[in-house]
Amino acid sequence: MRKQLGIIFFIICIFLAFNAAFAGIKIPFSYGNNIAYNNQNIALQADLYKPNLFATKLPLVILYHGGGYASGSKDMAMLKPFTEKLNAKNISVILPDFRQGWYEADTKGICESATKDKFLDAAHRAYQDNRALIRYCKANAATLGIDSNQIFLMGISSGGFLVMHSLYINDSSVNPERLARLGSLDNQSNTFKNSTDVAGIISIVGGFYEPNPTIIKPYPLLLFNNTCDVAVDFFNGWIGNCSNAVRSYGPGIFTKSLEQYQHPYALHVFCGFNHSFSTLELPYDADEQTVQYIIQKSTQFIANTGTNTTTEGTHIASDSIASKTLYDCNNFETFYWCKDDSIEITSAYFQVIPNPLVCGLQPKLNIRHLTDETLTIEIIDALGKIQSQQKIAFKHSQNIIYLQNNDFSRGINILLVRDENGKIIYRTKVMKYCSF
Repeated sequence: MRKQLGIIFFIICIFLAFNAAFAGIKIPFSYGNNIAYNNQNIALQADLYKPNLFATKLPLVILYHGGGYASGSKDMAMLKPFTEKLNAKNISVILPDFRQGWYEADTKGICESATKDKFLDAAHRAYQDNRALIRYCKANAATLGIDSNQIFLMGISSGGFLVMHSLYINDSSVNPERLARLGSLDNQSNTFKNSTDVAGIISIVGGFYEPNPTIIKPYPLLLFNNTCDVAVDFFNGWIGNCSNAVRSYGPGIFTKSLEQYQHPYALHVFCGFNHSFSTLELPYDADEQTVQYIIQKSTQFIANTGTNTTTEGTHIASDSIASKTLYDCNNFETFYWCKDDSIEITSAYFQVIPNPLVCGLQPKLNIRHLTDETLTIEIIDALGKIQSQQKIAFKHSQNIIYLQNNDFSRGINILLVRDENGKIIYRTKVMKYCSF
């Protein structure tokens, strides 16, 4: 008996030492299989990281790597600090592999090998596998030790785009030819029938592939983006700067869709940072303070979602860290997001209608402001030039201010509303398209 107790004690010591060294345990598993772009059937693998072996009913973060659906894996080193720090907060993490690639993606870069159709085909397969993994997790929640009602999607770069697709894509919004060729977004990769709804979404340098999509899922949303990101433009640009792939739409644009559908979000903007959150001290590596900030806000978001106390708004994240940014970023993004006289505000009481503008229709500003005071309305073009400026003696009994269409330039505009002290009390992007 004493010998048996000694063996048990030895096993427990080994287990505790393992956990001390790795801050959690790793459990590999397969969540399904499907056909890759080359018609090869592949097993879909993932790794579960738990704070300890016996933990149950924990929140779960499914964390997707980047790589433009062409490269990368669940073993990427950049995922390690997220996994360890989330485990330390008693949150389980799954790092999945998913179907990637297209012909020539292994031998050429994305810019050389991708086309719009190849890229969106790869994204479609990734969406299918993401939904299959969510179904698997819900069907096996007890075995995995997770709370099936507390599953969060988190993604970095293309992983951020991947998780955000859940907000606005379903079968009806997919190109019919692609849907017929690659199959439905649902009921793929495994046979589980569980819901694919999640508790919330965390996107790190992600965005949308559509400029003005219909938001169909009101998931709580936490966003982190950079103003000097050449891979995911703050407003819109070619994904990865590859003009033969697809255009991406960053928070300067997609937040307008969120606001149009009254979808709450919290956006944290890093002024002067690039796609990899590099700094002057670490020009080739992610900045540790930035990673810590993202993890802190993410764990807080997960906890608040569980108690229905999430908050929304736009935050200048770079003000909260001491790191020196890699770029001065003396461009319009910095002008807009990093001005000293800007205050943290939400758009609960202001809305430009319509947005985007139609050239033949007079725009208006719907407004509910409780103070009788003189407001200044400024319209600024994409280069930071003031297009128009007018002062209005506002009375709180009025709720509409009519604007002039000709005051807006084609493309991107910013409308600012200042109070009598010159403080910005509202700001929004206004797009003007006279023809498509």
